[in-house]
Amino acid sequence: MDAWVIGFVVGAVVVVVVVCLLVTLIVLAQRVAGRAEAILAALLEAREHTAGLAELTRTNRAVARINAGAAQAREAAEGGAVR
Repeated sequence: MDAWVIGFVVGAVVVVVVVCLLVTLIVLAQRVAGRAEAILAALLEAREHTAGLAELTRTNRAVARINAGAAQAREAAEGGAVR
């Protein structure tokens, strides 16, 4: 065979391999992008469902104040009933 023909055949094979690799990369990148969007949607949903937890400290403090007030009222009521 002539050297030119061998060069063109090798070049064509290289181009076909590169095209196959690029198509594979593009398909895989699209899959990753789709999964990333699904993950983002799930994270946003989880953030919505757990937004109330940010108020948990304030709620715990309010409950502690209510319990302390109830304890004082109970002590006052018990002390007043004994007299």
